Amino acid sequence: MMPSPPETEQECDSKDPVDILSDRDLARYIAKARQHRESDTIENNTLLLTSRYITKFYTTLSHAKDVEVAILQAHALGIRVPELKRVIKAKDGTYECIMTRIQGVTLESCWPDLSLFTTIRLAVQLRTIVQRMRRMTRPTAGSLGTGICRSFWLEEFYGVPSHASAAVVGQIVNFWCGFQSYGRERRKTLAEHRESCEMVEQDARGQELVFTHHDLAPRNIIVESGTSKLWLVDWDESGFYPRYFEYAGMRNLEYPPEWGWYGEWRWKIFCWIVAGFCSYDKQAEMLRDIRQKAGRFPGGRRFNIKAGVTPSERPVDD
Repeated sequence: MMPSPPETEQECDSKDPVDILSDRDLARYIAKARQHRESDTIENNTLLLTSRYITKFYTTLSHAKDVEVAILQAHALGIRVPELKRVIKAKDGTYECIMTRIQGVTLESCWPDLSLFTTIRLAVQLRTIVQRMRRMTRPTAGSLGTGICRSFWLEEFYGVPSHASAAVVGQIVNFWCGFQSYGRERRKTLAEHRESCEMVEQDARGQELVFTHHDLAPRNIIVESGTSKLWLVDWDESGFYPRYFEYAGMRNLEYPPEWGWYGEWRWKIFCWIVAGFCSYDKQAEMLRDIRQKAGRFPGGRRFNIKAGVTPSERPVDD
């Protein structure tokens, strides 16, 4: 018989389902909770499970494990992150990651009420965290575990290969920076294909690959109650990428209307302090342009890949 959710906070604290149920029973418990407690859904695939835990599902085990590795690495660096208690397989084939719930409010919800002084103080705190992460480097891009590239800046049909080198990432970035149309790509010579990946407006080939959260939106930054210490959640896209990816990710924000012009201005200041002052504005604009092109022309790299200039995760069919 399916266990019922605890009715009181005291009962939840003493006998939390996450702590006492088997994987099979906990999977059933979560499935029932998702059906009957839609109001407790925090965002997309994340559910407030009990007073102590939340759960988030992933479609593949590799993604769930990559998140687990990223959280463990962040914790090893002294970064405040949720504790990942369990990873279980659900009946529908997805994977549930059960994590501790952080007691606090998201930066997004409290942002309109923050003073400029508090904004700067929190920005300096997060800057210290980002600098700590950037000291950790790797010669290949992608997630910490599998090396899969999950960057939303580089989403395209053929995909960036797992464990791609910094040079390969730079070539792909430069390709999209100069991309114009399918027709133009079809007519290019081998020399022109190579030239398009060398250097356009931004030479990304020599960029160091650093540990990157990739989605430091205010919804993923929690201000701890009582201490104002920052916790970072949602490590889904984390991995090793050029350092300007972090800044671009922070600026990739649709401002809530309640923020007003002052809230928007403070967020720009916040991003500059945390991830690069004004030095990465041009690169952030470049990545936004690349994302737009790759979304409109997802197979744009087809002829470049066939020419043997850039590699891909998915093969090109003749």
